[in-house]
Amino acid sequence: MGAQEEEEDEAPSAMKRRTQKDVHFSVLPDKYEPLIEEEEEEEETPQERRRRKEEKKRKKKEKYKKYRKNVGKALRFTWRCLVAGLQSVASSYATPLSTVATLATEAHRAADRKA
Repeated sequence: MGAQEEEEDEAPSAMKRRTQKDVHFSVLPDKYEPLIEEEEEEEETPQERRRRKEEKKRKKKEKYKKYRKNVGKALRFTWRCLVAGLQSVASSYATPLSTVATLATEAHRAADRKA
């Protein structure tokens, strides 16, 4: 119990500690004029609004055109890889087993020579 009372006495003293806060003051010159931003949003004319919308549409259209082009390239490449894979699988099923064993041995020997 004595140790517990000592811990309780230490905790409040830790909370009562105060830290120093730095406060910075500056003296303003006599001719100080605060910066006030003027409201730039004035009433738009219908022509300006239409032109802004057309510009926004044009940018969006260009962006989508670029995305379509890249997706098309990716799909064409994927299709080529798929067709090449299917052709290699089809050719392995179409060849007789004796030919496959010969080709596998030849490929294995060629790999050993390179290493």
